[in-house]
Amino acid sequence: MQGYNGKRLRIDLTGGKVTVEEISKEHLRKWLGGRGLNSELLYRETEPELDPFSPENRLIFGVGPLTGTFAPSSGRCTVTSKSPAQDPAGFGDANMGGHWGAELKYAGYDQLVIQGKADSPVYLYINNGRVEIRDAEHLWGKNIPETDTLIKNELQNHELHIALIGLAGENLVRYACIINDVYRAAGRCGMGAVMGSKNLKAIALRGTNPVEIARPREFFEICSRARKKMRQDAMVQMLNDQGTLLLTTPANHDQGWFCWKNFQKGHHPDADLLNGENHRDRFLAHREGCFACSIACGRFSRISKGEYAGEITGGPEYETVTAMGPRIGLLDPASVIHNNRLVNELGMDSCSCGGAISWAMECYEKGLLTKEETNGLTLRWGDQELIDKLVRMIASREGFGDILAEGAHHAAKKLDCGHEYTMSIKGHTMSQDDPRGLGFAFGIGFATGRRGGDHLQGLACLELTGAFYPGLVEKTLGDKAAEKPLSKVKKPEMEKYQEDLKAVGDCLTQCSFTHSWSFAVLPEHMAAMLSAATGMNFSPEELLQIGGRIVHLERAYWNRLLVGRLEDKNPRRFTEEPMPDGPNKGSLFPEAELIPLYYQVRGWDPETGFPTADVLNEYGLPDIADELEPYRIKYLEYV
Repeated sequence: MQGYNGKRLRIDLTGGKVTVEEISKEHLRKWLGGRGLNSELLYRETEPELDPFSPENRLIFGVGPLTGTFAPSSGRCTVTSKSPAQDPAGFGDANMGGHWGAELKYAGYDQLVIQGKADSPVYLYINNGRVEIRDAEHLWGKNIPETDTLIKNELQNHELHIALIGLAGENLVRYACIINDVYRAAGRCGMGAVMGSKNLKAIALRGTNPVEIARPREFFEICSRARKKMRQDAMVQMLNDQGTLLLTTPANHDQGWFCWKNFQKGHHPDADLLNGENHRDRFLAHREGCFACSIACGRFSRISKGEYAGEITGGPEYETVTAMGPRIGLLDPASVIHNNRLVNELGMDSCSCGGAISWAMECYEKGLLTKEETNGLTLRWGDQELIDKLVRMIASREGFGDILAEGAHHAAKKLDCGHEYTMSIKGHTMSQDDPRGLGFAFGIGFATGRRGGDHLQGLACLELTGAFYPGLVEKTLGDKAAEKPLSKVKKPEMEKYQEDLKAVGDCLTQCSFTHSWSFAVLPEHMAAMLSAATGMNFSPEELLQIGGRIVHLERAYWNRLLVGRLEDKNPRRFTEEPMPDGPNKGSLFPEAELIPLYYQVRGWDPETGFPTADVLNEYGLPDIADELEPYRIKYLEYV
């Protein structure tokens, strides 16, 4: 399979053993790469009862057949492990941009598997076929930028790309993330905490091997056409101009899913302080793109006035701005940019950090938490001095920060209060997205998603940005009415299509903004690129079939944990509390109606929410069907 090396580098930190494994062409065809390869390996090599902080847990980095090539926005990397952020600890992955993924490919590997645990802090140095496990005692306790600089100086190589953890990962904050290139995060599901549990501080990469392309001239022409199409695309142009902060104004004024004070409201009159135009005009230092990027949505910010004058940082993007701003009652843009810098340098998922703080603030507001539980802290919405202090306390697990480091769901369990305000699904804190305004396909994805409360694996942008592409929604789903976010029409079908498409993109390591936010790159373009790159012919239908196979496998991972229909629930606020204000005042997410329809579309058993044996066989997973049967029977006892 030209254009795809098919090599897995496996490192056991317990014994220091390094092995290189070949990945067969048949296996590559079935799972493609990136997320597909990672999810399959995690399913096979981690038992349901495994503790995520056990040395036996796997930390898997995966890239795909287009990584490191001319394919537009194809430099991403998926990180997969059993997640400590969820309850029970289930399937977890995170996706990061930057240049680290392409460097792994140039080093000659499609997958890096870390297992075991080092006796003391270490970091990995991988230079093509050379692999070293090096002492990191002197790096333990350092933040992200400091560590990046120290390793480059130590190895006398400033062309390295480094993925690493900060204090949060070292201290096993359940939602610690992995950062590469200083500002690019594998943010969700606590991948940084798993890395910290293995005493692994960083992975420094240098690769110089070429990526072979089967039909180079054809591949170049296909990619060139795709890049030209993207340059002309209205959504791509808006992303370049304002980044993901372009969402702030429509989220607040047009659709009403602004997450003010832990989703208590969906609208605020001053929300435009945090929109893309204000950031561009007041704080934007320059734009940045990841490897092979055709968009450059990345922001690099500089604060020139006020308390934080002189601070510079990568970002922020929409989810971080809203998590570390309005979700905790804060609208001052300079303070939000400072908070973005802080969570990045400490190595924390901003969604879960903001979720934990907002949970505590709402509990304090409602009298469920007092100064006795908070170690004397007064929790006030929008108190920036307090927020700054809490973020640092969380990363260090100091005082009340130790409780919040568990995440909102686990903190509520520990203190036995405020369960309804955790705004989490399967224990995982929600991203800053409210289906009462954002859209009903998104709501289906939140409830049933393989990562818990998250928008990125079921990025249903056909209902968010589909209207920018006349005829696309009707062509894809057969009904133009599905464009409307709060229409129920074809929303289960929409979510299935977008989940399968997103899985394919994550296998090819193409940015979501090429195919699932903008729709400049469609499945037929992805199939053409992949076919020319590998020399094997793929149809759009086969790619979506592979995407569906990955979704079913990840669902089966949860089913082995006896998680199914009863756990497919959004936070009660979205289904029982009508939106109190804004353009969609009074709306609720119709969960009881739409989830059973989604099961029907997916081929999942309506009683358990498990994939049926028929659908698993259809997707080439007969062994999974056999393995799930005893779990299905056991789950029926709960139902």
